Amino acid sequence: MMTFRMHRENACSGLLLLGALVLAGCNTTQYQSSGKGSGGQIITTGSVQTQAPQKIKPVDFQPLAKRAAVAVVKRSAKLDLGSKPTLYVDMIRNSTPNTQDMDKVTAVLHKELARSGRFQLIPLEKNAAYQQSLDYQQSEGSMNPSIAVQLGRQTGADLMLYGAVTHLKKSNTYQLTTHMMNLKSGELLFTDKQYARK
Repeated sequence: MMTFRMHRENACSGLLLLGALVLAGCNTTQYQSSGKGSGGQIITTGSVQTQAPQKIKPVDFQPLAKRAAVAVVKRSAKLDLGSKPTLYVDMIRNSTPNTQDMDKVTAVLHKELARSGRFQLIPLEKNAAYQQSLDYQQSEGSMNPSIAVQLGRQTGADLMLYGAVTHLKKSNTYQLTTHMMNLKSGELLFTDKQYARK
């Protein structure tokens, strides 16, 4: 009778174990035997094996920002903007699926524009305060002219440069699009596009 009961308990335990494995599905835990316990049961130990997530290396957009600055200076020279207009450089937005350091891209663009001597620039440190107080929203490639004029009044800037980095689909190419806007009238003066391959 004792032998029958033990056999029946072992069968029930086996069914419970099988049910647990079915419920677990494709579990990545691997088990291996580490001997028998005092009651004759097999003791198992396991360790979870997981794959480390692949890190996507950020793209260096600094050369792209430098080329954009050169293009902005050349294009603005063809416009009647005065001798040294005040320029507000907005934070370049990241419209790629990856995390990128847009602060650095904006800083390089700002520095190159300042180095050109073409503009008097609003310091970058003031960007966050202006944006929070205005609470404006910018969709890719467009800016509400009335909001832009309001920004011009608040900052004292004549012009604003804003833009975004995008990743072209089915390609290793990134595009930095910048827009120059007149903050007195809200008029979009020009749009420039620069490209870089990863």
